Amino acid sequence: MSQIMRLRVILDTEEDVFRDIEIGTDAPLMHLHFAVLDAFGWEAGELASFFQSDESWSRGKEFSLLDMSDPMAEKESQSGDAMNQSTVGHLIPELGHRAIYVYDFLRMWCFYVEPLALEKANPEGAYPSLCHEFGTPPAFDSKDGDLLQDMDLPSEPEDDEPYRTGDPELDAYLDDDEDDDLGGGEHLSIDDLDDLI
Repeated sequence: MSQIMRLRVILDTEEDVFRDIEIGTDAPLMHLHFAVLDAFGWEAGELASFFQSDESWSRGKEFSLLDMSDPMAEKESQSGDAMNQSTVGHLIPELGHRAIYVYDFLRMWCFYVEPLALEKANPEGAYPSLCHEFGTPPAFDSKDGDLLQDMDLPSEPEDDEPYRTGDPELDAYLDDDEDDDLGGGEHLSIDDLDDLI
């Protein structure tokens, strides 16, 4: 490990919450993924991605937790790399570059990652390491992950009302089927089975 990058990882919340993490530029991005979660007191277990970014925090090349590449496609046409195949230096090649980290694609926890310094590694140092904390992060489940809550879905029909699809033929068929369920139509008993043989 030749160089250490000090990264400021800022959680996108109303309150100011950030952590400074030191990590080797040759460390796999998977190590940074776990270091961020550990620094904010959250457990791993959700999907996540790092994105290269710029001064306006737009998302660039993706480094996903899972390898989503097509093994049959050309390497140049791949949209991103997996975290276990890429290093911190691939994500942030030098000072002045930025990154975005997204954790849990239902809750969309977003972190802004900015390099503060690039230094020579301390031979006795253990990396990644948390070197500064500011603010208290919210609980992981404090952000609602229910994507359906804001959708205008049709309500369930009342029990005494038949379900209507809007198609007259289908509605007539469903009405006829409900009549059969209520005792209409012919039903065989066990005694009638002998007559069928």
